[in-house]
Amino acid sequence: MAGIGEVTEQYITAETLAGKTAQWLEEIAAYRWRKIEWLDPAQSALLVVDMTRPFVDSGRPLASPNAPVILPSVRKLLEAFRRQAKPVIWLIQAHHSVAADRGPLLDTWWPTPILEGTADVEVAEGLSVNQGEKVILKRRYSGFYQTDLELTLRSLKLSSVVICGVLTNVCPYLTAFDAFYRGFQVYFPADATASLNESLHVGALRSIAAWAGYVVTCEEITDWHGTGQP
Repeated sequence: MAGIGEVTEQYITAETLAGKTAQWLEEIAAYRWRKIEWLDPAQSALLVVDMTRPFVDSGRPLASPNAPVILPSVRKLLEAFRRQAKPVIWLIQAHHSVAADRGPLLDTWWPTPILEGTADVEVAEGLSVNQGEKVILKRRYSGFYQTDLELTLRSLKLSSVVICGVLTNVCPYLTAFDAFYRGFQVYFPADATASLNESLHVGALRSIAAWAGYVVTCEEITDWHGTGQP
């Protein structure tokens, strides 16, 4: 039976990311059926999904070799939101204990628990949580499932979210759909998300573009935040 290592490949490097992003947008063009609406910075929050050591550090069972490549893109998004004092919310996979909130099904599908209070919940090297930024520990893939993420966004009177992080086709993807279900406009930067392989990454981008949100670039998001206008 194949394991995670057998489907993992490095499909981007720092030198190829820009060219690959253009290629992905061309590949999913047939599914981008709607004109992309301008992102209003005043109405948006940045959701940073699972940019933590288990998913980024080389050699870890769940780590993608592509995750470190998108670190500069994630930092650019963080800088753009922080510069305008807009909300940054960190969504971090963590469990209180194996028995308390994982259960036998999750243990079967994902036998590598990430526990609260350990180094596994630390953000990846090169990133940091600023004072005042909210950290939400999630027990399942979606950042909305059994958390107060929706309450937070409603309390802040926000209407859109920018979602970045790893793994593209799992936690960012499901968080994007859950945001859509709840009436939040989704912006999904293709070059600030990464997966285990290119097929999984592009497949997720294609589905989001067709059914849940705007697949864009990191530069588009930072430009909108920089100018404050379309």
